[in-house]
Amino acid sequence: MEKENKKIYITSSVSIDYFFFLCKIFKKLDYEVIPLYLISESTYRLSAKSLNLNKLYLRIQMYIIYPIYILLIGLISSKSSIFVVSSNTFFAPFLMQVILNIKGNKIIHMLYDLYPDAIEVSGLINPDSFLAKSIGLITSYSFRNCSGTVFLGDYLKRHAESRWGKCKQSDVIDISTDLTLFDDKISQHSSDEKIKLHYGGQLGNLHDANSIIELVKSIYSSDVYDKIEFYFTISGSKADLLKKALKNYPIDVAPTMKSQEWRKYIKNFDIGIVSLSPGGANVCLPSKTYAMMAGGLAILAITPEWSDLAR
Repeated sequence: MEKENKKIYITSSVSIDYFFFLCKIFKKLDYEVIPLYLISESTYRLSAKSLNLNKLYLRIQMYIIYPIYILLIGLISSKSSIFVVSSNTFFAPFLMQVILNIKGNKIIHMLYDLYPDAIEVSGLINPDSFLAKSIGLITSYSFRNCSGTVFLGDYLKRHAESRWGKCKQSDVIDISTDLTLFDDKISQHSSDEKIKLHYGGQLGNLHDANSIIELVKSIYSSDVYDKIEFYFTISGSKADLLKKALKNYPIDVAPTMKSQEWRKYIKNFDIGIVSLSPGGANVCLPSKTYAMMAGGLAILAITPEWSDLAR
């Protein structure tokens, strides 16, 4: 079949930046791209912070309505269509593979976070529990049967396959970002200005909040305390821990913001801080960071009839 008749469905329960970046990559390669998502980023962030029915409804959307939605689209799609299914609803690649394999659709498992490992590290379930083993069986099936699996980094691939078995076919990409969304004009740091350090985004069970806390305390007890400032725009299960631990220090702690606002906000800082727990690094740490088109090319390489283009 001719290339122009091919359709790529990019699926994610939440429409965050990386989702649109992946769609953009395929469009640049002249394929017909159909984005499938259910929840906007702003809705997700608001609902995730709530402790009421909004959060319950968010979970229903992510784990019930969204899988049904993409499955129905898959059932009415042509058999030549390819689905790139992200792991933010962990069983979605498995479900799509089981059902759409009957038609012959190709399912590419876009693995961002590894399950059950991610929720084991967070302490939500025991690695030896029936639930952990059941989720592991889903991951193993997806690895063995999806047309391909794309990992963010060699480290994640080695860890995942050592525990859940080899993939039918796989490739590795480095985490990337769409630099066109950012202003490339960076103000020069003056030697008499304080160095501004910033941690932004999720500070949850996979992140090493204690190391960040100790870093701040160490800096403010050293002879360079008057040369450095810390800023945090955070949410997640360990956000309150950090706030309480550092409440007596002159740092700025604010809630997370929309991506569009955040991209402008980070221009104010000199250094970004990243912190993952050892277990968190196992399940979601990419090996390097680049901004390039490798994501789309790696996925295309998994599909044999497209391999010439991908190379």
